[in-house]
Amino acid sequence: MNSTRNGKIARLPKAVREELNQRLDNGEQGDPLLKWLNSLPEAQALLAAEFDGHPITKQSLSEWRRGGYAEWQLLQETRAIAQQIIAETGEMQPAGAPSLTDQMAGWVTARYLLAVRKQTEQLGPNGTDLKILHEFCHDLVALRRGDHNAARLKIAQARLSRQHGKRASITVL
Repeated sequence: MNSTRNGKIARLPKAVREELNQRLDNGEQGDPLLKWLNSLPEAQALLAAEFDGHPITKQSLSEWRRGGYAEWQLLQETRAIAQQIIAETGEMQPAGAPSLTDQMAGWVTARYLLAVRKQTEQLGPNGTDLKILHEFCHDLVALRRGDHNAARLKIAQARLSRQHGKRASITVL
């Protein structure tokens, strides 16, 4: 999570960042969080070694909320959605139901369309620019290629199944 972040909080051990994120998620406010963070031995050692002993400030916490914590929230949401999909499809998936990857492809396609729509709406009266359309077209081609490959695979499987059925009936005679 902190591979691209380099602030005071991002350099804290993962367990400390995880607890901070949990506390933020539970609605804990800035001043108590700062007192807690700055009192931790891990934080004190880091601050002494890399930041001339300057404490973690409200600004550092605010930047963490917008960056590292926001990423953590997205990761938590993604995990929850994945667990929900797995629980819903799991081993009790009825015969003939779409596979998990087919369901995910549909979900991704819908989300992608919403993201593109939002991006074009932000351009206002200028409309959609060529760069956005080019990127969208490239990604759409990749998604459609996946759909076509899946359809080809189903056709090949059906053909193989028919051939296997013919062979079985010939050997029975």
